[in-house]
Amino acid sequence: MLSFVITVIVVATLAAFIILLAQKLGAIEWVQVHGNDFFAQMFSCDFCLSWWVGVILSIIFAIAIREPSVLLVPVCSTVITRKML
Repeated sequence: MLSFVITVIVVATLAAFIILLAQKLGAIEWVQVHGNDFFAQMFSCDFCLSWWVGVILSIIFAIAIREPSVLLVPVCSTVITRKML
């Protein structure tokens, strides 16, 4: 249980860092302007960005440590990431 909580905190922190870096570099704004309506709406929503970045990071972690329960992490980390933004 403790390792799950630590994984949630690590994924939330990394996801917030990645989203803030993408905002700083202008990548999110670029997708909002040049993407279709679906991606423009998704990239303007902090909750959606937090969810999908958390999912991607969780998949990477699940493959790296070979633990499928890590795939449940985005459910908990999304709210933390959104609050950090």
